[in-house]
Amino acid sequence: MCGIAGIFCPDGAPIDPLRVERMRDAMIERGPDAAGLSVRPGSVLGHRRLAILDLSPTGEQPMASEDGATEVVFNGEIYNFAELRGELVGAGCHFRSSGDTEVLLHGYRAWGIDRLLRRLRGMFAFALVDHRRHEIHLARDPLGEKPLFFRLAGGELAFASSARALAKGLPAPPEVEPTAIDDLLWQLYIPGPRTIFAGVEKLLPGRALHLGPDGRRLESVYWEPDFFHPEQGIPEEEWLERIEAQLSRSIARQLVADVPVGVMLSGGVDSGLVTALAARATSRVKTFSVATREDPRLDESRFAAAIARRYATDHHVLAVESDVRRDLPRLVAAMGEPMADSSTANLFAVAQVARRAVTVVLTGDGGDEAFGGYNSFLAYHLAGRFGRAVPDFLRPVLSRSAESLRRVPGRLHRAGTLLRIATAPVGETFAQTSGVLDRATRAALFSEAFAAAARSHDPLAHPLAMLADGAGHLPVDQAMQAHLRTILADQFLPKADLATMAASLEARCPFLDLDVIELAMRIPADVRFAANQPKGLLRKLARRLLPAECVDRPKQGFATPLGHWLKDWPDLVDDLVLGPHVERRGWFRRATLEQIVQGRRPGVQREKLLWALIVLEQWMRTTIDGESTARVAA
Repeated sequence: MCGIAGIFCPDGAPIDPLRVERMRDAMIERGPDAAGLSVRPGSVLGHRRLAILDLSPTGEQPMASEDGATEVVFNGEIYNFAELRGELVGAGCHFRSSGDTEVLLHGYRAWGIDRLLRRLRGMFAFALVDHRRHEIHLARDPLGEKPLFFRLAGGELAFASSARALAKGLPAPPEVEPTAIDDLLWQLYIPGPRTIFAGVEKLLPGRALHLGPDGRRLESVYWEPDFFHPEQGIPEEEWLERIEAQLSRSIARQLVADVPVGVMLSGGVDSGLVTALAARATSRVKTFSVATREDPRLDESRFAAAIARRYATDHHVLAVESDVRRDLPRLVAAMGEPMADSSTANLFAVAQVARRAVTVVLTGDGGDEAFGGYNSFLAYHLAGRFGRAVPDFLRPVLSRSAESLRRVPGRLHRAGTLLRIATAPVGETFAQTSGVLDRATRAALFSEAFAAAARSHDPLAHPLAMLADGAGHLPVDQAMQAHLRTILADQFLPKADLATMAASLEARCPFLDLDVIELAMRIPADVRFAANQPKGLLRKLARRLLPAECVDRPKQGFATPLGHWLKDWPDLVDDLVLGPHVERRGWFRRATLEQIVQGRRPGVQREKLLWALIVLEQWMRTTIDGESTARVAA
């Protein structure tokens, strides 16, 4: 796990290495163990290292082939590197290191970039330079676990693991992109390829960017999700056997490291299964659960303890009493671009405590995405089965009832969302139900100048585009595929990467192993939602391996007491939402901001919107205005 940065000039022009050093060293938390730099004609590569495999100097980067003709900087882990290495050794390749990075160099020589990418199993973002051909290849893993930002302009390609770091290496500071702010306030994240900076892009998951001496940009797609071709006629028992076997292989590969590894055990189905199968693969599993005193309703440590007892793990309870207000400036400063998922703060607090004991943790992330764990997925499934049975004359009535319920916070809001999903086409609900704003508030919020700068941007356009290739398929399959391409790739995974890497902790997700995901995509919806339960099939496997109390309980997400925080921080809200800095930017109408703060704007999720505004302004002060985190905190 690392931070990468670099600049490549197709015409071979010299590059000031200090530019890449600034980019590299802006990511020190991603790689506190070592810093590397390589300067060649037309390319400079930089690397920050968090040592996980091959802790010796032979594992350091940038790493070059034995003849120096190819070089790579790499962030992430290749979980099947041992198999690939064995095949390459058998073909006559000579390895000088024992880690996974060198597999990229030999694999590129042996198979070419396209075949190499299709054979990798892992989480990764890398830049590989072929000095003989004077070309560069940027690549990102299929699901987007590792970030990669780039800018192609002025005759050069600049890239980095963080948009904030990338900006430090550019000839002039990039401008903030108004449409990105529109996206952030609508759905709490900025969907790729757009970023917070104009002219800077995210490389999309499952994509590669190629640039040669002619300067022509080429992009290739080496992987796409596909929920639309399930395997019919396979007995449920066979599916359970396949899932258990594939997940076991994934976990065994992800336990490989030259540093201490643990499992983050929440006490739920997904992390419980990771723990149970890890206990089979290794003699003694270290597990970590969180006990919080902030809100006993959020404390799942007793369920984690029950699983730990069953598998005799080396169990540790992390007493996390996070000071979110104290940590917020540091956390926001580590953001490559602003993201407004409030659970990032809790995850960061947990990561800091876990880092004292281990360098790598396995998590249960991805189980809901792969196996249908969200209530909304079940609603889409039921909509596909029973939606046609609703008489046309009832649809307007149910739609009005759903909208009324959605105006009420808490359980009634969720009930309204599920009712709306069950009675409307997926294209009308997937994008809109995740919106924090409504269109009336959005129109009233932006100043005239800002609205003009955002032009005709529609924050619903991106999620709707992700549904386009699912026309004619089951609503639940459309929704799960679009979720993988949007919320998972642009919100959940960047949140996990940010929060753990800000604490120099590597998080690995066995459920997001490509072999597990591809298996899960082939399961028919009726089997996936066995007994009409979210994640029904996976729960059947869990009942065989976990205590019943951990399986048959309501799903509990990684919630945050956001309302309590905002209530306790009136001065912070006043400064970061209504303060003079905000007014000088000229983006928002003060009267609408005051209505939001005072709770006088129906149709918005007030707490989430306030959090987004707070994160945005704090990010602007530390990243754009150049204020120190200490000053912002004060």
